[in-house]
This record gives sequence, C-alpha cells and structure tokens, in this order.
Amino acid sequence: MRALLSLSDRIAAACRGIGRVGSWLILLLILVITFDVVTRKLPFVQELVQTTWLHGWLSPTRLQEFEWHLHAVIFLLAYGLAYLDGTHVRIDVWRDRSAPRTRGWLEVVGILAFALPFCTVLLVEGWQFVLSSWEQGEGSASLTGVPHRWAVKSFVLVGVALLALSLVATLMRIVVYLFGDEALARQAAVRLRVAKVLPD
Repeated sequence: MRALLSLSDRIAAACRGIGRVGSWLILLLILVITFDVVTRKLPFVQELVQTTWLHGWLSPTRLQEFEWHLHAVIFLLAYGLAYLDGTHVRIDVWRDRSAPRTRGWLEVVGILAFALPFCTVLLVEGWQFVLSSWEQGEGSASLTGVPHRWAVKSFVLVGVALLALSLVATLMRIVVYLFGDEALARQAAVRLRVAKVLPD
C-alpha cells in the first residue's frame, strides 16, 4: 500500500507540474492580446506590420487564431491539475451529507463507471480527430491564419491523458484510504481532502 501511495504521488506531481507549466502560457496569451490590440489602435504600427515581412507572422487574423489556440492549450493542460486540486465542478446532491468512507466509495464508482470510460472514448476519438487533421494538412480557412491545426488539436489528447492519470492517482489514494493500515489511510486522507474527495 505504501508503494501505491508513493506511485500516486509521483503521478499527481507530474500532472500538477505540467498544469503549472501550462499556466505560465497565460503570460504569453496576455502579450499576444496586448500586441494585437496595440497594432489595431496605432496606425503606424499596423502599417509596419502590414507592409513588411512581419505580416506573414503577425497578421491580425493569425494573432486572433493564436489567441484561441493558446487559450485551448492552457485549458487542456489544466484538466489534471483541476481534478487533483478539487477545483473542477462537482454536482453534489447528497454526497456532502455522506460519511467519508461512503464518499470514497462514491468517487471510486464515479471514476470507474463514468470518468475513465469517458476519458477512453475521448482518447480514441481524439486520436482520430488529430490524425484526420494531420492527413488533410488542415490549417486556417484564412490565408493569413495559423497553419497546422493538428498541433493544437493534439492537446486534446494531452489534456485528456493528464485527466485520466489524475483520476488513476486519486483512485490509488482511495484504495489506500479504504484498505490500507491506519497510518497510511491518514496520509491518503490528507491528499484526498485537497482534491475535495473527503470533507475537510
């Protein structure tokens, strides 16, 4: 059981790390939006972009599409982190009034019956989604838009994989909480409280 808890910690740390690295992309998103707004409001900057080699890289259409893509990447990289930190949306009708062990069992059922099968479907279909985009050489409908749509679509796979790994890490912790010795169960409970699986 100790090895299971340790493995869950390593998986969770990797998912958290990727989510936090992804969150730094918000700074890039802010810079792109700011540059886009400035170039639209200052005619001399807009003319510089429109009449030089910069147009191919910094056209308004490309900047806007890049903003959308960055937003999607940030969101997808945060999937696993959101679940591990309990910041995702939960619909709790009667779960909050349940005993901690019952809540653990409810989470197990939710993970095994709904969350992991859903992630599996998303990974299978997402792979086809990315592959189709790659094979078609899909790019923006606009001539000056962002090419290689398969690259941003591949983050669907990354995001769902991170969520699935976070679910597996949580499932391991619940197993330790439900079936481990008292000391390990307490350690697992601390981690499960962070994810809002157990009450504070």
